[in-house]
Amino acid sequence: MHKIYIQKIIDSSNNQKMEDMADLFRNLITDLKDIDYDKYCEVEDRLYEISEGKILNEEKAKCIIDNMKPYGRKWILDETEQVRSNYGYVNIRPIDFWVVMNSAYNDYKDIFEDDVEKYAMFSYAFINDEDAGKDKVYNYFTKIVK
Repeated sequence: MHKIYIQKIIDSSNNQKMEDMADLFRNLITDLKDIDYDKYCEVEDRLYEISEGKILNEEKAKCIIDNMKPYGRKWILDETEQVRSNYGYVNIRPIDFWVVMNSAYNDYKDIFEDDVEKYAMFSYAFINDEDAGKDKVYNYFTKIVK
């Protein structure tokens, strides 16, 4: 029955009913966090995708970067944006480049050392991999890497 009630509320276009339903939904999600954390995370991820699409916004990207192991964040967005711009990688989203460069630093620091050019080239190749779909960066960092 809940599907019928939800659809009626949506179809009504009544702002108060929509706000009441949103409050109910927020409370259910908050309760779910204590009951089943994995399911809560699935719901949060799905809400993000409905809201933002399968792209990383700055807030989500920062969270991903700050939780990278073993070093966390090496570069801020402005720094990787300067690198992206200097190399002419105009077809790459700045936030995607920021995430991938920081990931490369965390994974390949022993190989690339402090050679920014290697991190930039790797990041470009990773993002533009012909075998990957258009949502590669989002899917990789939200579904594969944990």
